[in-house]
Amino acid sequence: MAYRAELYCYFCGHGCGEVLVPGAMRRPSPEQLQTAYASTAEDVSPQWDGTQPHCPRCGGQLFLERFEHEVVRRADRALRKAS
Repeated sequence: MAYRAELYCYFCGHGCGEVLVPGAMRRPSPEQLQTAYASTAEDVSPQWDGTQPHCPRCGGQLFLERFEHEVVRRADRALRKAS
C-alpha cells in the first residue's frame, strides 16, 4: 500500500505536488518524503536542509498535508463483491 502526501508552505501557501509514499505507517518519515520528492520537477520540489524541507519559492517551512486520508491500492487488484 502507499499513501498520497503533499507538502505546503506555511508562508506563501505553495504546494509542492502530490507524491506516493510506500508503507503502512501513521505518517511518512522525512527520509521517505525526501526520496519521493527526488523525482519531481525542481521548480516544485522542496529544498532539503537535513531533514527539514523548505519552500522552493520563498524558502519558508513546509508542512505535511493530506497524507492519512487516501490509501492508494494497486490497479491490478480486483475488488470482491460483498455477499
